[in-house]
Amino acid sequence: MQKNSIRFIIIHPILIALYPVFFIYSQNIHLILIQGIIFPTLIILGITIALWVGIKYILKNTRKSALLSSLYVFLFFSYGHIFNVLESNSTQEYYVLIHAFLLITYAFVVVFTTYSLVKTHTKLNNITTLTNVISITLVSFVLFNIGTSNFENFSDYQDEMYIPITLENDFKNFPDIYYIVLDEYAPLRTLNVFYNYDNSDFIKFLQEHGFYVTKNSHSNYAETFLATASTLNMKNVNYLSDIVGEESLDQRIPYQMISNNLVMKNFKHMGYEIYNFDSGWWGTRNLQIADVNLCSKNQSMDFHTLYKLKQTSILRIFDVFIKDPTSKIFHQERRDRIFCQFDDITKIKQETEKPVFVFMHVMAPHDPYVFGPNGEEVNYKYTFGPTGTAYLDPSEEKIAYLNQLTYLTKILEETIENLLENSDGPPIIIIQSDTGPDIGFSDATNELRQASRMSIFNAYYFPNEKYDLLYDDITPVNSFRVVFDSQFQTNYGIVEDKIFFSTYEKPYALIELNDLLILN
Repeated sequence: MQKNSIRFIIIHPILIALYPVFFIYSQNIHLILIQGIIFPTLIILGITIALWVGIKYILKNTRKSALLSSLYVFLFFSYGHIFNVLESNSTQEYYVLIHAFLLITYAFVVVFTTYSLVKTHTKLNNITTLTNVISITLVSFVLFNIGTSNFENFSDYQDEMYIPITLENDFKNFPDIYYIVLDEYAPLRTLNVFYNYDNSDFIKFLQEHGFYVTKNSHSNYAETFLATASTLNMKNVNYLSDIVGEESLDQRIPYQMISNNLVMKNFKHMGYEIYNFDSGWWGTRNLQIADVNLCSKNQSMDFHTLYKLKQTSILRIFDVFIKDPTSKIFHQERRDRIFCQFDDITKIKQETEKPVFVFMHVMAPHDPYVFGPNGEEVNYKYTFGPTGTAYLDPSEEKIAYLNQLTYLTKILEETIENLLENSDGPPIIIIQSDTGPDIGFSDATNELRQASRMSIFNAYYFPNEKYDLLYDDITPVNSFRVVFDSQFQTNYGIVEDKIFFSTYEKPYALIELNDLLILN
């Protein structure tokens, strides 16, 4: 009797409810914090249990209600996966037809299976057991993948480069340091060529305030996670391709290199307090080396997780009819976070007497475009492609990008003036884009696209105005080498300014660009 009751414990609705979130996490473990799946997991689990209880109340049968609940949840979250398979083997004009085919098929399965289960007089012992076993297997497999996907030991991939500086009694003599990264902020030439926009007033503003603004800087890498890992560790990281493989999408080693990077280690060794701003990009969520992580929001509700769940569920059909239902929430979150960053950066020195190193990565002017030229809310009409990717018409995207850049420039100028006027002593400020904009205009050749992607904005403010080590085509891998050598009398020297291009699809398939087109 005891053996029979154990055999038919019904757990499959719970496990099938857990599986979609666990699967997405296992496939994106390098992008999602584990606390970011708490909220969606609880929501899906709660809805599934409520569905199970509701159907049981109607049918007065535990096994039938459990099987129907599992079926409905499975169908709901399998839709997007099946759609992706069908879409990948077809052309764009069949986009709507694929949706129609799937909806009809799913409706038939729901009606037929529901009718069959309701009308059957069997005890459903075998199918219950089978469904339990399948659900246990699926969840166990995913949990195994999660458990074995720990961060690799990256100590073999990074050299310890502590600088030979020791603190004496008075650490206030060290300047505060602000490293501000503007995601996809285009330099002057790129704005002239692609956007017919003159940003020279901002350049003049910086120069009048004592900044050195480079004329021909390029990013070392086309992808933010590689570019940032390189800059903050003062070394080229193209060797990672050999470690993870050119076909890999695994970003865990670079993220760990960012989280425990050498630049911040050096400054912490000197007595600096390390501040990091959570930009919403996964590489900045919570840096291990940072003493304080600011503007961290929604840690239990990761928007990447929500978007993936939407795209792999039957909610995918909304892409055909309306704007992405998650976008309004996401866009407001993006606005709030940027407001938080520019507000808090000017208050940091009110919290500590120590010298500070501040890393603020700003997810702008990178899309989504959430600011008008004066900071007002905007609501652009996005089109959704076959893969569910949202995009704007190229002419509208140019306007949206410039509007966001215009507002960002305004608040950046205000921030610079505040930092220069209100610091205890003149700070060090580096303002840099990680990459240039990834343009997709029809009149742009591959050469021009590479030039736009790799050309970056790059400006430095040193209190002593000792800029002799800087040069117009310096790349970020040498930024902090110059800071340490020129401002703290170290002897790191300059490494070769290498430029590597790759794509989102194959970030480790690096192509070294020796003759990159120079925009005029």
